[in-house]
Amino acid sequence: MSDPAGTPSSRVDFSRVAEDYEATRGVPDDFMKEIIQDIIRTCGLKTGNLVLELGCGGGRFLRALTNQKLSVVGIDVSQGMLAQACASEQSSKYLRSNLVFGDAATIPLNQGIFKVILAIHLFHLMTDWRDALTETLHVLSTGGTIITGYVGAVTHQSYLNQLYRQRRDELGYSTHSLGAAPLEVVEDLKTQGAKAHTHTYETQVEVPLHVTLSYLERRVFSSMWRNLPDVIHRQIMQDVRAAATTQFKDINDVETVKINAQLHFLTF
Repeated sequence: MSDPAGTPSSRVDFSRVAEDYEATRGVPDDFMKEIIQDIIRTCGLKTGNLVLELGCGGGRFLRALTNQKLSVVGIDVSQGMLAQACASEQSSKYLRSNLVFGDAATIPLNQGIFKVILAIHLFHLMTDWRDALTETLHVLSTGGTIITGYVGAVTHQSYLNQLYRQRRDELGYSTHSLGAAPLEVVEDLKTQGAKAHTHTYETQVEVPLHVTLSYLERRVFSSMWRNLPDVIHRQIMQDVRAAATTQFKDINDVETVKINAQLHFLTF
């Protein structure tokens, strides 16, 4: 199966799964609030500072930032994801007017105006990630901070999702990132003068097994899109469902899932 979004090989576009994205990658509100408050405290953000998010998706970070009275701009290459951000009842009129359709490798904004730039779950999705870093530095203000890394999602860190990826690898259909892992980005920016430090976060939630199985069945995760034939997907799902029944007895059971996040703060 090719990338269902039909995007160029240099990008991953989440438009096809835009309606499911927040549900499948979401985290508890209090966990997101903890992360946002740490970002504000660590970066010394104040009213009037501008924050940019590259690859803003459905806007979960931007909404949390605007709730803290911060000025934000979001950019995404996916029209579908931007439409979801605009459609969200939690998105303010201000936020909707500050969403930009654009590419992180050619940022259509003025240089040197953002105190903080978020680029979370982004650079591994781009073959030209170094071009994106160059663009990011151009729009970062003096003394500003780039934040990269990951925030784990409930269904992605579940036992069943891990089992799916394990079986996929065992069958010879391993996937590789298009671009750079977070630590590769960190090392690159350190050579350009960034001072780096890392913060980690952790919580846990409960999720019904049938919910995770449904998302896996529908292939809502990008790691399930490229170079994975439908027949192999169906075979893996049979194995995953059998394991779920063996491990948990009932797919209506609830799995306790540990969620962790790791953000790298790179200040210039």
